Amino acid sequence: MTQIVLVSHSEKIAEGTQELLSQMAQDVNVVAIGGIEGEIGTSFDDISAVLNDIDDDAICFFDIGSSEMNLDMAIEMYTGTHRIEKVNAPIVEGSFIAAVALSTGQTIDEAIASVDEAF
Repeated sequence: MTQIVLVSHSEKIAEGTQELLSQMAQDVNVVAIGGIEGEIGTSFDDISAVLNDIDDDAICFFDIGSSEMNLDMAIEMYTGTHRIEKVNAPIVEGSFIAAVALSTGQTIDEAIASVDEAF
């Protein structure tokens, strides 16, 4: 099943959103990448490592600024075989809609369309 990847400057935002999605869409794997060594920030290396380790297609959400830039670079340099899509939507609300859509059997394209409809 398609996974959700959350990229935030804050470890707490990423993990809190992951916790919310895991309770609301238990069958959807949610990966949280937040902060750098306990501080605010994002890391291309951390994002790239996560993307290169996924075992299915992924829909990625980000919060602000460099999280999008680092995510874009990681997607561009991704060498795996799975489909990875970045979605421009609020990280909490957008990922929530995508996770619920995936949990009800929607495809990656349908889940992205559900998010796009809302935002």
